[in-house]
Order: sequence, then structure tokens, then C-alpha cells
Amino acid sequence: LCSLVRPPFRLTTPDRLENDKGYWVELKPGVRELFKFLKSKKCYVSLASRNDVGPTMDLLEALKLAEYLDFPQLGWRPKEESIRRIIKDIHKRDKVTIKPEEVFFLDDWPENVVPVRNWGATALLYGQDVESYKELMDMLK
Repeated sequence: LCSLVRPPFRLTTPDRLENDKGYWVELKPGVRELFKFLKSKKCYVSLASRNDVGPTMDLLEALKLAEYLDFPQLGWRPKEESIRRIIKDIHKRDKVTIKPEEVFFLDDWPENVVPVRNWGATALLYGQDVESYKELMDMLK
């Protein structure tokens, strides 16, 4: 959980943060490139994460990923509810209507993927439906 990696922390590589207690978080290869690619295509990119807001945003900012995210939803609610909030915030700001079937969702927990699929979005399970972020980027091209 992101809550374990609290400041003070330091970047040991551009994709890895470590704190003074030895806890660390590291991006999977290709995440940053995927975010850059999606933003270059004018896609909305967001995050629906079951983590505490403060520590998670600290990590995202330190990893320089927060700048790519539109209305990230952090907290302990169901993922489909977080996605609905993201869509609502996008509509409020940009007057863009996004339907569930226009949403692409990726998660590494089957328990999160199934309800989002049932809601109507394209939802893939990382490690099963897609093995790497490079593979995902190739699928989206």
C-alpha cells in the first residue's frame, strides 16, 4: 500500500522511491511512457486507487506522474464509483460526456476488474489480459 511509503523519501531511480524505513515503490516498466503516449493522443488519464489520498499523491508527485492525471480518485470506495466520479468531474470541467463503454480500465485485481466490466467499461486484468505496459500501448495504437 502507498501508505507505507511516506516522506521523507528519495528517488533511487526515476521510477523508484524509497523511504528511510526501507519501504519502496517502483513503477512497472513502461508506465510513464504509456501516460505520455495517452496524453499525446489527447486521452483523459486518471487513477482509481484504493489508497489513502495524502501518501498516494505524495508518491505520484515525487514520481512526476500527477501531472498526467485528470481528477484522480483515491480512497476506499468501489472502482466503478471512482470512475463515475472521474467522468462527472471531466463533464463538469470540459463539458464532455463519456459513456461507460468509452472507458478503458486496467487493474491488477480481478475483484476490481469484474464489477467495472459489468458496469460497461472495457476492463483488463494486468498480468492476465495484458502482460506489460508496452503490450498495452501497442494495443491502443
